[in-house]
Amino acid sequence: MIKRNKLLNPYLLLIISFLAIVLLGSFLLSMPFVFRDNPNNEWCHVGTYLDAFFTSLSAMSLTGVTTYPDGLVNTLSGAGQIIVIILVQIGGLGIVTILTFLFSIFRRKLQFRDRLMISQAIAFNNFSEIVHFVRRLTIITLVCELIGFGLGLPVFMQLFPNDWSHILSYSLFYSISSFNNAGFDLFNSTNSLINGLFANNGGAILADNWLYYYFTIYNGCLSLLGGVSFLVIIDAVIEHHNPRRWSSFTKMVLVMTGGLIVVMSFFLFLADGLKPDHPMNIFQVLFTIINCRTAGYSVYPVSEISLPGKMICSLMMFIGGSPLSTAGGIKITTIFIIMIAIVSYFRGKRIAVFQRTFSDNIVAKSMSLVFIVVTIIVVSFLLVSLFGIKEIEGHTVDPKVKEDLIGMYLFSCFSFFGNVGFYTGIEPYLSVGSKIVLCFLMLLGHLGPMTFFQLFQNHLDKNSNVHYSFVEEDFLIG
Repeated sequence: MIKRNKLLNPYLLLIISFLAIVLLGSFLLSMPFVFRDNPNNEWCHVGTYLDAFFTSLSAMSLTGVTTYPDGLVNTLSGAGQIIVIILVQIGGLGIVTILTFLFSIFRRKLQFRDRLMISQAIAFNNFSEIVHFVRRLTIITLVCELIGFGLGLPVFMQLFPNDWSHILSYSLFYSISSFNNAGFDLFNSTNSLINGLFANNGGAILADNWLYYYFTIYNGCLSLLGGVSFLVIIDAVIEHHNPRRWSSFTKMVLVMTGGLIVVMSFFLFLADGLKPDHPMNIFQVLFTIINCRTAGYSVYPVSEISLPGKMICSLMMFIGGSPLSTAGGIKITTIFIIMIAIVSYFRGKRIAVFQRTFSDNIVAKSMSLVFIVVTIIVVSFLLVSLFGIKEIEGHTVDPKVKEDLIGMYLFSCFSFFGNVGFYTGIEPYLSVGSKIVLCFLMLLGHLGPMTFFQLFQNHLDKNSNVHYSFVEEDFLIG
């Protein structure tokens, strides 16, 4: 008999390749040359491996949070910053996508089983067109980042006159970080564009300056574009300019994205825009909601967001962006299917929208995913609350953060699972146990719970090959 080569589980390949790059990045980020020679800041010289691993995983998972209290630019050297942004780029595209693109450049033909494995690894159904899709995905990413790089030049030309090394490098860093929804802020660990970038230039750039609005708007547009599925960009921008010819997936993503931003902005404005003490303005509300999807930049301190506001932001982080994008969360298509299923159930009709019907299997998977993720976040919250934080010599926790530690723990769990990376103020002070829990959430949020489940059940979407069935019975619920 001819022995067939066993096909490597694509989901296992995805996890192994991801962790391999994270470990390589953590090794490089733990080396002495990645830290700045700053005798007034001993923390940046410690370079413990756990902090390096945390930063590497945060970059690869596009979370954008570090445990360095003084931010990346004050802690890492130029080499360290290059390592971080390379990890972000790999995390955004995916190592499987990058390798496939390189194979296509050198005219290497992929066998049928290779195409099948790659299509499963990046969740693209049409494996016959997988190479063409990967090329398009890579080119779209590079073009968008190049446009963002050009848009960022006027900002850094104003902030760093005639310093072209900083102008070019910072503009490129922010472009890659924003489009891939990593949300890394070089100048401050708070991920606050106003407190980070602008406050580190002598305070000359104020919040009412045109440069501030220009910078935040184009960064918000980049992160919004990166959180929309590449399938949507190809369908709506490249292939079909007529909305009537858009696929049901494209319509679903655009309707849900626009609807969520409008509705959640309205509720956040009610919660924090009308409060008497330091209220949000319309611009801050809209920018916060857009970045809650997965980018994690902020123009308003997280510690000053009210409890209802934090709940709204947590819900947005939980939902996230679209499949086949740089966004995290359970994805808006999951919520859309559940909403349509509930409405159809009460109307007594079959699940149908955009002249398409959906199987009961996808509804069951969507509801199971929500239940499992909620359970994981609750357990992670309990563990982080148990492990708590620790004090760092020379640094103190913000008193406002200390007043609501439990709320910040829960907010952080949603933030890390959604790969959003909102800085709450507790990150540099997390204990070892808390860092490990949050690392697990980052990994799970980026790769997706279904990726791990597929390791143990290769035929999740197939019926069991049995020749009998049990008697069906209903029982009381609710």
